[in-house]
Amino acid sequence: MKLGFYPVLGKSDFVRSKGKKIPIWQLLEYQPVGWLYSLAIKAEIVPDSPIIHDCGAFNYRDQDIPTLNGKYVDAHWSIHRYRERSKVGDIIVCPDHLLVGENIRERQEYNLKQAETFIQLAKSYLPNRIPLAVIHGQSLSERLEVAKYLLGLGYRHLGIGGLVSQAREYSINLHIIKTITQVVRSLINSERVLPKADAMPAADVAIAPLHEPNAHLHVFGLCSPQYAKAFIQMGLSFDGSTFIREGLGGGMFVSHEEKLIRIPPTHCVPKCNCHVCRVLNRHRIDPRLTNKGRTHTMGRIAHNLNLVIGTYRKFTPKEKVYLVAGCGKQLTYPAAAKDLYYSQHFQACRRYVEEQESKWYILSPLHQVINPEAIIKPYDKSPYSLSHQERILWARQVAESLIQVASPEIEFVFLTGKLYRQEVTPILQANGYETKIPMQHLAIGQQLAWIKKELEQEKQLVLDI
Repeated sequence: MKLGFYPVLGKSDFVRSKGKKIPIWQLLEYQPVGWLYSLAIKAEIVPDSPIIHDCGAFNYRDQDIPTLNGKYVDAHWSIHRYRERSKVGDIIVCPDHLLVGENIRERQEYNLKQAETFIQLAKSYLPNRIPLAVIHGQSLSERLEVAKYLLGLGYRHLGIGGLVSQAREYSINLHIIKTITQVVRSLINSERVLPKADAMPAADVAIAPLHEPNAHLHVFGLCSPQYAKAFIQMGLSFDGSTFIREGLGGGMFVSHEEKLIRIPPTHCVPKCNCHVCRVLNRHRIDPRLTNKGRTHTMGRIAHNLNLVIGTYRKFTPKEKVYLVAGCGKQLTYPAAAKDLYYSQHFQACRRYVEEQESKWYILSPLHQVINPEAIIKPYDKSPYSLSHQERILWARQVAESLIQVASPEIEFVFLTGKLYRQEVTPILQANGYETKIPMQHLAIGQQLAWIKKELEQEKQLVLDI
C-alpha cells in the first residue's frame, strides 16, 4: 500500500464536454497515490488506480444497526460487495462502527466480531486483496488494546478512525496517531504480537524504523495540510473529501506556500492559470462560476483537488537512489556485484544503503551501472585507467542508464569518489534531477566514520511514552 493521500471518490467525478465524460483525474497535473471508494456510493467511472474500498461507516454512524441501502452491513455482505468492485491488490476495509451514541459497548463488540470474521473471509474469497481493520476506542489505552488484538488476528494493514469529530484538537489527535503508529511498528518488529492483549506495551519498548514494511497504517478523514505534513513524515496514508465539500459549496482553493486558502463564493475569484484551469478553459468550463450547472462545479472540484495534491507534494521527501563506487578488492570468482567487491569501504557503503531501504546501484568503470544482484566476473579496471575523453564517454553512458530507470522525482545520492561523479552529476542536473554528495570533501577514514555514526543513530529510535 502506497503512502500519501487518497481522495474520496464521488458518484460522478467527471466533467462533460462535447457530449463526452472527462474524468477529473484526467484533468489533474498531479495524480494521487490512489482513491478511497465507499460502499455507500456507486461511482459512474472508477479510476484504474490503487483503491481503498471503504465500508461506508460514516454514512451509518447514527444507526445502532448498520445498514446501507436497506442491507445489513457485516463481514459477509461487505466481502460480497468487494468481490464485485475491487481488483487485485486493492485494500478492502472490514466493516466497523463509529463509537458514538449510547450503545458504545455493542458497537465495540460489533467491531471486534466483524474483524475476526472478515479476515477469514478475505483469505478464503479474496486472497489477492489486502484486508484492513480500523482501530477504535474511547481512550488511547483502549485503542492500543484493539490494535494489539487486530495484529493478533493477522491484520498488517490497520486504520485509525473516529478522530474527525475532534479534528480541531490537532495536538491530541497527533499524539494518539503517533503513539499507535510507534507501538504497532514496535510490536511487528519485535514479533511480540499476541492473539489477545492483556497488558499495555512497556514504556521502554523499542521503535521500529518509520517505514517498517510489515505494517501499514491509514488515517481516516483527517487531511488538512497540517495533518498531511505530519502523516507524510510518519510514513502514513490518509484520505479526505474537503476538496469536494468546498467545491460543492462554491469554495475555491488557492495555495500559498504550504497552506491552502479557501475563497468563499461571495468573493471575487481572480482568473486562475493552474494546469487544471487551463485545460478546463479549452473546454469552456470556468470553475469560478457558481450556480451555473454541474460541469462548472466539477471543474472547481478538480481545481481544488489538484491544489490539494500539489500542496501535499511539497511535504513528500524525494525518493532517493544511492550510487556506490565499485572499487577496491574483488573476489576471484563470479558473484553478485554486492558481494564481489569486499573492501571495507564498499561493504560499509552497502550496509548504509541497505539500512535506508532504498534502491541502489553500483558504478563500475567497466560495466557503467550495475544492479547489486547482477552476477559479474572480477575485472581489472579503475577510473584512473581511463583517459579524460574516456571518462566523459563513460559518464554519458552512466547518466543515460540512470535516466532510463529513474523518474525526474528521484534524488541521486553519490557515495563515491570524485572520479565516479564529477562528469555524471552535471548531466543528471541538466535533465532535472537533484544530486547529493553527503561525504564530499571527506577522506576515506572520515567517510567510514561518517557511515558508522549514521548507522548508530538509526539504531537509537526509542519510544518514550
